[in-house]
Amino acid sequence: MDISRTPQKKPKYTQFLIWALVFIVVASAIYYLWYLAQASFSIDSNQIVTDSVKRGEFSVSVRGSGILVPRDIQWLSSNVEARVEKVIVKAGKSVKKGELIVKLSNPQLEQLLEETKWELEAKIAESEAAKVEQEALLLDQKSLMLDAKLNYESSKLKQDAQEQLYQSGSGVISKIDYEKTRLETIQLGQRLELQSARLEKVKQNIIVQSNARQARLNKMTKTLERAQQQVDSLMVVATLDSVVQEVPVEAGQRVNMGGNIAKLARKNDLIAELKIPEIQIRDVAIGQKVIIDTRNNKVFGTVSRVDPAVVNGSVQVDVSFTDNLPSDARPDLTVDGEIKISYIANTLFIDRPLFAQSQSTSSLYKVSSDGRFAEQVTVMLGKGSINQIEILNGLDVGETIIVSDPSIWQTHKKIRIN
Repeated sequence: MDISRTPQKKPKYTQFLIWALVFIVVASAIYYLWYLAQASFSIDSNQIVTDSVKRGEFSVSVRGSGILVPRDIQWLSSNVEARVEKVIVKAGKSVKKGELIVKLSNPQLEQLLEETKWELEAKIAESEAAKVEQEALLLDQKSLMLDAKLNYESSKLKQDAQEQLYQSGSGVISKIDYEKTRLETIQLGQRLELQSARLEKVKQNIIVQSNARQARLNKMTKTLERAQQQVDSLMVVATLDSVVQEVPVEAGQRVNMGGNIAKLARKNDLIAELKIPEIQIRDVAIGQKVIIDTRNNKVFGTVSRVDPAVVNGSVQVDVSFTDNLPSDARPDLTVDGEIKISYIANTLFIDRPLFAQSQSTSSLYKVSSDGRFAEQVTVMLGKGSINQIEILNGLDVGETIIVSDPSIWQTHKKIRIN
């Protein structure tokens, strides 16, 4: 016998749960589609680098690398052709002024020096002999002058006496005798004038001949001095208290005139030569403070020179030290330098985004408050430092910016961060 059963109706709450589940699924799908539609490009958060805008003291500086070089470098060169006999001092040794570094040899120069000495001695002897001869000639002329003077004065006295007698009319002196005496006196007076003129010429000749001999002696003396200097230059000595940087010669080697023998540099008188990128050089000026890092120590200095030319995309900046150099400082040591351009007491700044230029307007990506999106915004940038840059307009304190390379999404106004 069959028993009929009445079907049981499903509870109303079950139907509600089913419809609620369907609504949630549909709403989630719609939200997801809406979320995806917010940005046309997505990127994982671990592929980007961000930084938050900060306010405070901002230091503007530029950095460059370089080396330490001596302020005063001197190359010692050979003044003559010679052979290196012995290298006394090698590179790296400290030397005092006048200390022997390299000994050269040239027998021809030494022989020339001896011959020049002998020739000078012969010239001196010849000059003394000529001087004595001219002095004797002067004495002879003075003697002739004296005889002529005495004869003239004697004849003049005789003429004066005869003139008185002749004028008296006593007839003791005839007119013929008086005229004869008068003519002799005139003749002797003329001879006296000639001897006097000849004496002056002899004196002038002595002076001229003496000057000529002295000129020849001076020339020979200079020749001897030059020969002596050439021989002395075979001993290459330090010209200042310094460190020998290089000795590019060895024993037995022949060197030509002007060939380099040794390179000297003052040990504690160094400067830093920094290479600054050309895009950062515009704010660098003489007198700005610099921090030089030798890897082991830091020392302060100031900019002393900015090269006017750009070489291979960088500009050379010379730095003079204001502090004592550390013990590890030596020529050709690689160093890093940070040039302090200026300080801004209260301003906005962030870590420098890639490709951001100082004093420019740039498009940066600002991260939303929930960290899920980044939207392109226009930011006015101010002065830039090594790793940071000033914000003039477009951002506020606490806002986050993507500072890593945006090249793969820079065509999108808004990106999604997963």
